[in-house]
Formats: sequence, C-alpha cells, structure tokens
Amino acid sequence: MRTDPTAQAHRVSRRHLLQAAGLVAGSLHAPWLLAASAAGAPSWQLGQRIELPPLPLLGGSVQTFAKPTQDVVIVEFWHTQCPFCARQNPVLNAFYKQHRSKGLQVYAVHIDNKDPQAVQRYVDAHGYVFTVGLANAPWQALFKQRKGLPQLFLMDRKGILKRIELGEMFADDLEEFSQLL
Repeated sequence: MRTDPTAQAHRVSRRHLLQAAGLVAGSLHAPWLLAASAAGAPSWQLGQRIELPPLPLLGGSVQTFAKPTQDVVIVEFWHTQCPFCARQNPVLNAFYKQHRSKGLQVYAVHIDNKDPQAVQRYVDAHGYVFTVGLANAPWQALFKQRKGLPQLFLMDRKGILKRIELGEMFADDLEEFSQLL
C-alpha cells in the first residue's frame, strides 16, 4: 500500500520512460516488438467477459477453458529474447508463488513456438512455476492486436477483463492486482 503520492508518480514516470525506450528499440528492429495487425481476430476489451481459446502447453498437452475457473487469471505474452520480459517474468513468478493459493492462475504465452525445447530449457533455467503456453494462430492473433512485449491481461473471478498492461511491470504494479484475490 502506497502512502506517498510522489513515490507513485515517480514509479509511473519510470515505467512510462521504459515503455517509451522499448518503442524506440522497436524502431531499431527489436524482434520482441511486432506491428499490430490482426484483422478479424477477436478483440479483448476492458470490461468484457473473456473467453480464452485452447492453449497448447509446453509439455505437449492443451489447456482448455470451457468452464469459468472462479480464479483470477493473468495472461502474459512474452518471448525468451525480450529483455523486458526477462526482467518482468521473475517478478511475475514471485507474485504467482505468493498468491496462487488465493486463486490466482498465470498463463505465460510464448509468442514463438518454433523451438519449444529451447523455451522449456529457458523456463527450467529460470525456475518459473507458472503455466507456459505456446502461441498458436488464435493466440498470435490476440497478441498482434497490440504493439510490444510483454503484454499482460488481468481477468477477475468472473472472467471480466480488468487490466491491459503493455510493457514491463514492476513488483508494486503487480501487487495492485492482489486486491482482486
């Protein structure tokens, strides 16, 4: 809980500065920034009930989302070569470990499924315990609606999209999500 409004303003400014730097890096052909182009794809909008498409998981199985989970769900789009993701994922992993017993699910969707074994090695080397999926066509279409990585979406226990975050998030950003738990 923040009590100093200047500290929050400083944090927000720092985050916006980093996002702006990421967009500049994207103009220098950074592979983790892609142009948004998903004509005809379903769109995720704030306040909307989200239906998640089946998600191919790293281990080869498929996560289906036929029934509402009654859990708070975070979906993150990321890539092993994204430096912003590399800093955010340990923070997201720690947040998940702290809150999973309270009904939190995290699905980290890797946007490039060309080498799942390399992704598995990366996940293992970093000790991530959240669920990792590989973006097939429906997930790629959702990802490409926005520019940049990481992308994070927060759904409440009723499946309503509460937050859309583009760019690196910090521990205090994620801690704000705990109010839904």
